[in-house]
Amino acid sequence: MNIIAAQDACQFDPIRSDIRRRVDALGRDYRELSLEEIVRRADAVRRLAVQHGFDAIRQLAGALTDAVSRDGRAAIIPAYLQSLNEAASIDSRDPTASELLMASISVRFAS
Repeated sequence: MNIIAAQDACQFDPIRSDIRRRVDALGRDYRELSLEEIVRRADAVRRLAVQHGFDAIRQLAGALTDAVSRDGRAAIIPAYLQSLNEAASIDSRDPTASELLMASISVRFAS
């Protein structure tokens, strides 16, 4: 499935739509939230991803919770949120798509 088709499919997948809503809300609100609330919301996304087999989202949400727990406000929260939205836009239940996305994100985070 190409990226455009996968993004279109996201609009019709209620779980991915819910994940995107949660990530968008976190992106809008994180500056005013406590660190504990950021971690709680990111972990809720991670748990939802685990329940529905979205491995890339699970990994990224877990990495966000770890980064905020470790680095506090110094964590690069917007980069994680952008990556989570990208993961929700693809069929991250497809192992190949997940691996390619995670490789791409790893390169960006390493730069």
